Amino acid sequence: MAAKILVTDDEADLELLIRQRFRKKILQNEYEFIFAGNGLEALEKLEAHQDIHVVLTDLNMPVMDGLTLLARIAELQRIIKVVIVSAYGDMANIRTAMNRGAFDFLTKPIDFQDFEITISKTLEQVGLLEEGRRANERLAAVRQFFSPGLADQLERNPHLLEGRNQEVTILVSDLRGFSQLAERLGPQQTCRFIRDMMERLSNRIVEHDGLIVDYAGDGILAMWNAPLSQQGHAERACRAARGMLAEMPNLESDWRHVVRDRLALGIGINTGFAQVGNTGSTRKFKYGPHGHTVNLASRVQELSKYLKTPLVITAETRTRLQSDFPSRRLGKVHLAGMVNPVEVHELLPAMESAGWSAYRDVYERALGMYEAGQLDDAHQTLMSLLATWQTDDSDTPLKLLTERVRECLKNPPARFDPALYRTSH
Repeated sequence: MAAKILVTDDEADLELLIRQRFRKKILQNEYEFIFAGNGLEALEKLEAHQDIHVVLTDLNMPVMDGLTLLARIAELQRIIKVVIVSAYGDMANIRTAMNRGAFDFLTKPIDFQDFEITISKTLEQVGLLEEGRRANERLAAVRQFFSPGLADQLERNPHLLEGRNQEVTILVSDLRGFSQLAERLGPQQTCRFIRDMMERLSNRIVEHDGLIVDYAGDGILAMWNAPLSQQGHAERACRAARGMLAEMPNLESDWRHVVRDRLALGIGINTGFAQVGNTGSTRKFKYGPHGHTVNLASRVQELSKYLKTPLVITAETRTRLQSDFPSRRLGKVHLAGMVNPVEVHELLPAMESAGWSAYRDVYERALGMYEAGQLDDAHQTLMSLLATWQTDDSDTPLKLLTERVRECLKNPPARFDPALYRTSH
């Protein structure tokens, strides 16, 4: 793209001389000269051509002189370098112009060899300033996207933002019933509510060193173990998820006069390799993960809605957790868009209650019997569990497992599939 140069002078023959002198560079699309007869006309040209970064201006012109033009250009808050052109005897005004911010000066009659060198030097300076501006914009974007400590490390090692395959843990959250809630609240109250909720949930993610990749309506996408490696990234994500769920009662209490209904959050977590890097544009920085691992985390979050279980994680995440994370294996499930069934686990939002581990063990024993095709044994174990613990319908995984076992006993499938569920979306 040609470098645009604005020449402001009331001498009519200067345009012809410049076009003749730089004919080759103009034809090769290196330079594009734009001409104005006075300072006011020059300002109009600058308004029309936002990509002009070099201005050559005479000092003595009608309507608006060069010194006034120089002052007006300084108000534009753009990268524009001004080269003053005046008679050698007008050195006092030239010095005034330099003191007021002019980049360089040329004297009349113009030496076109000096003219060309000055133009080249000025464009080089503009290039450096533009690169500095872009670097500052990138830095501001990084500081807005990452925590201060992480941003400092990324400034020292910007290659960490380049695309690569990296094991990560992905968290996806969703507020249940948001569409109906938004219709009832209206736009202003909805925005206030979402801001409050996002602030609380985001704090829990950042508290456990997570990276908030994106907000989508009422949902959050967060990531651990990129761009910097993190010990125990799966544990950090699960602790953040439990913290997010712990925020919901307070949020519900603070908004009960408006919301009225119970607030329920669903979270899905998955661990695996993803393509991570900056996939944004010059207009918007966007660092995040892509690929199967992210899609699976989203599907698991959707599954949590079907299971009426607030926090569901994949087996890949569960194997990376210590024993102080009480969980229950829920079996394998066919998820939309996934070729193979996926094993999922329920992670308790808080510490386990008395007797929960015994209840969990019996459930998992029945699940194992079902998966092995031992349907009668699975049914007897489930009936014993239901009789002993007198559970109600609030345990959806138990209810679904029991229904599946009964269905298989009543109508034995031609080909037994140990996967319990199949989601359609």
